[in-house]
Amino acid sequence: MSPACHIIDADTLEFLQRRVSIVAAGRDADNVPSSARAYGCRVRADHQMTVFVRRSQAAQLLRDVESNGELAVVFTRPTTNRALQFKGRGARVGALEPGDIQVITEWVGSLVVELAALGISAPLVHAAFAVRPDDMSAITFVPGEGFAQTPGPGAGARLPSGGTELAR
Repeated sequence: MSPACHIIDADTLEFLQRRVSIVAAGRDADNVPSSARAYGCRVRADHQMTVFVRRSQAAQLLRDVESNGELAVVFTRPTTNRALQFKGRGARVGALEPGDIQVITEWVGSLVVELAALGISAPLVHAAFAVRPDDMSAITFVPGEGFAQTPGPGAGARLPSGGTELAR
């Protein structure tokens, strides 16, 4: 059983895939950070996590991941500020797999619903999050650590084994 099995339960899995803003981050050999918006998340049964980034926006992040395999990803629900962060090593950059464009499309649709509650129009969200399949890369990793990042007294706490109570 991988370490991620203890930090990604059913509630967490639901949270990661819908109505969240996603930012992926890395670092270079000199610890200079890089980051890019991610466009959805796929989690396999073995808890291997994949996030999708635009190559045109994520060039430095992709170089950093290819160089050292380290990745951190933050998922935030805009209407509640609930936030989770996952860190892992052994990340690898690859091409989209069959079905990934559908994952991205569904994620954008769920973000439209989320941001509408904040008064942001659907056309604006669709324009801001439009993707071209030929500009997309997938970054895949197994999270080794998870943290609650929701503002408040529990921020920064490690996710407990089998649950996300601190992250609510």
